Amino acid sequence: MNKKIFLTLSLLSAAAVGGSLFVAMEPLSTQASTDVRPALQAGGEAPQGQQSMSLLPGGTSLAGSYLSSRFAQHHHDWKNSSLFIGRVLEEAPGDLTLTKRAMVLSMGAGEFDRAVSLADQVLKADEHSPLASLFATINAFKDKDYQKAAHLVDSIPDDGLSKFVMPLLHSWSQAGIGKHDTEALKGNTVHIYHAILIADFLGEHSHIESLLSKAANADEVSIADLERIADIYGHIGRKDTALKLYKEIVAAGQDSDALQTKIRALETDEPAKLFETVSSPEAGVAEALYDTARILYGDYSDESARIFAYMALTLNPSLTESQLLLAYIAARNERYEEAITHYRAVPAGDDHFLEARRQLAELLEKTEQADEAVRTLRALADAYHDADSLIQIGDIYRRTKDFKQAVVAYDEAAASFKKGVVPPEYWHLYYVRGMAYEQLGQWPKAEADLKEALVLEPDHPFVLNYLGYAWADQGVNLKESLEMIRKAAALQPSDGYIADSLGWVLYRMSRYDQAVPHLEKAVELMPYDPVINDHLGDAYWRVGRKLEARFQWQRAKNHIGEDDPIDAETIDAKLARGLDESPVVKEARTQAAITAD
Repeated sequence: MNKKIFLTLSLLSAAAVGGSLFVAMEPLSTQASTDVRPALQAGGEAPQGQQSMSLLPGGTSLAGSYLSSRFAQHHHDWKNSSLFIGRVLEEAPGDLTLTKRAMVLSMGAGEFDRAVSLADQVLKADEHSPLASLFATINAFKDKDYQKAAHLVDSIPDDGLSKFVMPLLHSWSQAGIGKHDTEALKGNTVHIYHAILIADFLGEHSHIESLLSKAANADEVSIADLERIADIYGHIGRKDTALKLYKEIVAAGQDSDALQTKIRALETDEPAKLFETVSSPEAGVAEALYDTARILYGDYSDESARIFAYMALTLNPSLTESQLLLAYIAARNERYEEAITHYRAVPAGDDHFLEARRQLAELLEKTEQADEAVRTLRALADAYHDADSLIQIGDIYRRTKDFKQAVVAYDEAAASFKKGVVPPEYWHLYYVRGMAYEQLGQWPKAEADLKEALVLEPDHPFVLNYLGYAWADQGVNLKESLEMIRKAAALQPSDGYIADSLGWVLYRMSRYDQAVPHLEKAVELMPYDPVINDHLGDAYWRVGRKLEARFQWQRAKNHIGEDDPIDAETIDAKLARGLDESPVVKEARTQAAITAD
């Protein structure tokens, strides 16, 4: 992100009451008791020596409702936060601080009309309130009153908000009254992009290509900006340039269904809607607000981002990107049901429908609704012949230990491709199916799939590690296993499982002194994993550190879980007799040696 944009938008999270943009952003603190004092006094003072606790109807205290609002907001529950602060405001309707807070919380809860009504009250008492003025401006755009919008934009005080958002609102308001004024939209890729949108909206295309070149070569262009630049190149007939940029995005690892659809359309000269033209100034402003929200989200300023995202959605209810962004914000803050609601709001036929439904299924699984997640994905697979949904179904079954059903889903996904040939970009299908086969004890099939994944993705650390560890655990292909796991460790030096694998393959090769430091590193990275602790205990015993070995075995036993591939009986045998005298371990080592030979 451009540093100038970052510095500007960071001001949006300011929290000083009265002079701030977002008064609702201040953290929970002891200041809450002083903030609410005017409201408490409005209900009458308590007798001397008693705490002032005016009661709302139903017995809830004003202070309790205020603090409940703060608590709810702290936990990203904006609906209830807005509800509680509204109860307090009913008892103190003239309190400016409470009105500002209620205004912001209403917008953040998606209650646009209430937020605008409160903004009007704020402006009567404080005509220089930047955020109240912004809300009023957005409402003017919603009402298609572009003259009023232009007047309000130019009257908003010059502060951190104006440096980024106001030039966008100014230029779009001017476009609304038929004027082409984008002089201020030069400083960053978002501004340049909107200068292009405005020129296209007004039918003045002469400068679009030079603006595109300037945007594409700006500092720190994001992937999202680059895709939109490519869209416009395609829109104006520069298909070769658009295709080149799309493929650069894919090469950068940012592939998507929508992007592949665009690429196929350009390569086959099929008609495709690469660029969504802006149909009205308010739709342009919605894009500008979404862009602001997107940047704030990237900076983890989620509270500010959700306010801009809701304003964008108010101006353009069909702006799916804003709906998805609100889902991302909710999910990142563990508001899963809220996120699910936003994903469900994406309609069938929308370019982002498949993505939204897959994300919905992921959250359904996360909230222990795995059966509903599978039904959601099955509907996609049946309606769209969607291999990704089938793979996701397999992943759900695999994570719930139903490996047979996982393989069925993975096989169906493989069969869905043309002539049953899995494309290289779906290498991970071999990987996940190989893991499922391995868990079913069907090692020849697992090994074949893992090898195929490695052919398609030879430098993937987790594939290298999985196959290498499986070989090491069986005592076969130890030299090849060591090379693979060393490569994986170089690619992922901070991964505890890979460090354990490296130590374990050295152990299986009887290179105990070399194994110990890698296994110690693995335990440092994953101190509660019973298998890793058990491996380190074995290595300690082999190098004569028997007291430490028993300590690690005891740790391993203490942390054995239901699904761990290790049992307490084996650990008890080691604790009682060590490795050399343990019949269980001696037999295992004999069989491993025979296999290795």
